[in-house]
Amino acid sequence: MAVRSVRCQALSALATHDGISLAGDRATVVLGEWLAATAAAAGLDAIDGAQAPRFAGLAVDAALWLGERIIDRAAAAGGALRWELYTGVKKSTGYQRAVLTGFRKVADARYYVDVAHFVASWLELCARRRAARTDFLATIEETTVADA
Repeated sequence: MAVRSVRCQALSALATHDGISLAGDRATVVLGEWLAATAAAAGLDAIDGAQAPRFAGLAVDAALWLGERIIDRAAAAGGALRWELYTGVKKSTGYQRAVLTGFRKVADARYYVDVAHFVASWLELCARRRAARTDFLATIEETTVADA
């Protein structure tokens, strides 16, 4: 978490290298389209082949980038989202993971969003060439900001 800004910059640089801009209102849609196409092109090699470490890093960097974007958008709307190490219910998918917390529009004070889980699961679907919406990351962003 301490190097998340560096990781976000690295993702942006990689995207720029591929001709993709992660600036502007459509950045999350553009990121989703680019990652989906890149993962589908790599196929199973992105999951358990030579490209697996690269795609694991892409998933982490994309989750950090998306989380930071969500936090910024929520703050602009008066929200107070933040990254937090989740240590609540041990059987939760987010247990001992960095998740977004601080939601004010949700009744459950323990509510969290595990951005990394969403991104990694979706990216795996893309790599397996299964039906996966390219606007999935944008949907996560919109619904999370709406709950902030």
